[in-house]
Amino acid sequence: GLFVESVARPDLEEGDDGAPDAARMLYESLQERVLTLPDDTLVGGAHFSDAAEPAADGTYTAPIGKLVEEMDALTMDEDDFVDLILSDMPPRPANYEDIIATNLGQNAVDDEEAFTLELGPNNCAASQDSLAGD
Repeated sequence: GLFVESVARPDLEEGDDGAPDAARMLYESLQERVLTLPDDTLVGGAHFSDAAEPAADGTYTAPIGKLVEEMDALTMDEDDFVDLILSDMPPRPANYEDIIATNLGQNAVDDEEAFTLELGPNNCAASQDSLAGD
């Protein structure tokens, strides 16, 4: 996953032990699929952190080309990317197991329950701070 200020954290599904392999899969997905799209392709991440700044139109979107220019992680080699992503992950969300089960269709929730799951800090990004430069 690519957000407007970071990338998805790799430890939610398989925990700390699975995070290095998941970070490598994330790198491959970004490099082989997402970053091969045209530079003007608009990214609208499903999540954003407090570090994210809205675009001029108020949306949390950015073209891929701009993200590549601003986010060094997107131009790193695989080993450096994995090291960076694993070095600064925020605490897991308290309800992350419920969120994962819901996202996988293992839990059925109504709109009110879904809203409640999304309350509180959103720690789905790999870094506590923006990976994009100022």
